[in-house]
Amino acid sequence: SGSWDNTVKVWNLETGEEQFTLSDHGSYVKAVAVTADGKRVISGSDDNTVKVWNLATGEEQFTLSDHGNYVKAVAVTADGKRVISKSWDNTVKVWNLETGEEPFTLSGHSSLVQAVAVTADGKRVISGSLDNSVDNTVKVWNL
Repeated sequence: SGSWDNTVKVWNLETGEEQFTLSDHGSYVKAVAVTADGKRVISGSDDNTVKVWNLATGEEQFTLSDHGNYVKAVAVTADGKRVISKSWDNTVKVWNLETGEEPFTLSGHSSLVQAVAVTADGKRVISGSLDNSVDNTVKVWNL
């Protein structure tokens, strides 16, 4: 779970007990995703970063820091190879989870990107934005 205390808490789903706290974000944690294999946790924060954590050890693997504003949502492809992050900098970024590199940025929204999802086959990203005050938009991107 992500929190306004700048942490991510990892919980045991069977007992409800906290296993450990991930605490290297500099601001509120607003987004959390787990890879399908259960090996990594991805967190997005108002510190403009995305962090990749080892779920078994709690160690930080990468800080992905190319957003220019708050990161409000993250999604992970089913194969666990890429993370998608959306930010209030009007962009959606695609990151390689093996290297921490950013292969590309999906630009085209004119305002705050509010939501992001990736299709089950990992071929498309869907983003929703407040592109104008009358007609909000949804874009479908080919990964």
